[in-house]
Amino acid sequence: MSGEQSGNFRDGRTERELASGGRGVPFRFTHELLKHTHSNLRDAEAICQGIRVTKDSAEIRSLQRAASILSKSFLKIPHLLKVGLTEVQLAQQISQTIYSSGAEFVTDILVQSGAFAADPHHLPSARRLKRKESIVIDTACSYSGYYADITRTFNIGHTPELEGIYENVLAAEEAAIKASKSGVAVGSIDAAARNHLKRAKLDGYFIHRTGHGLGLEVHEAPYIVADGAEIIQPSMAFTIEPGVYLPGKMGVRIEDDVLSTSQNCRVLTRTLPKEFEWWK
Repeated sequence: MSGEQSGNFRDGRTERELASGGRGVPFRFTHELLKHTHSNLRDAEAICQGIRVTKDSAEIRSLQRAASILSKSFLKIPHLLKVGLTEVQLAQQISQTIYSSGAEFVTDILVQSGAFAADPHHLPSARRLKRKESIVIDTACSYSGYYADITRTFNIGHTPELEGIYENVLAAEEAAIKASKSGVAVGSIDAAARNHLKRAKLDGYFIHRTGHGLGLEVHEAPYIVADGAEIIQPSMAFTIEPGVYLPGKMGVRIEDDVLSTSQNCRVLTRTLPKEFEWWK
């Protein structure tokens, strides 16, 4: 799931993620507790993220299982795409599909069609699917507490303009995956995607970061952000998800999950196709 390029905190998180990260405590509870203590509370976020940023073998197995469940679920989406179906209806069907495939929990499903696909954070609406437009579908699910996160862009009926943009986003994604090696800074991975889109004169339409970490939360360290200095270490799990968003027209995003190794990276979602119109 994409995150805003602007308005990020130093570690790459957005205000929305901080508010919905799953570890927050409502102020009304904290306020009552503080009435009975004189504790000097300090933020332990950096410590927690540091402990969780690399995964052990059991965590990797759960991440791979979640990725396999979500990948298999996405293979069923082409059979659900129908002209006239609303974004909300499609999101409901996708959710049922993912649960039936073995997921323990499914997060918000983003279904973004036509001009709405130009907003990477658009939530499903009553808009009906039409022919010859992009349909961006982005969701995450967990298995044994660990998350996978996938985005694919579909269409109903051939669209030449969409094909050209899609191929450039795919090439940008592949470039970033290739750059995802232990020992490199996260900024260089972001740059690999952004530089390809710059050569295609599409970089101005890439309006969010290239990726984020995966684990007990769907958004956690490392954050793959422009000029980011954090160094990739072996056994870090994160997404690669560049996109292009043309206001009022369309959007394209392709997202896979990767695990860094001692030399390069392993794509956890490699069984899910991503070439243009694989869904037909």
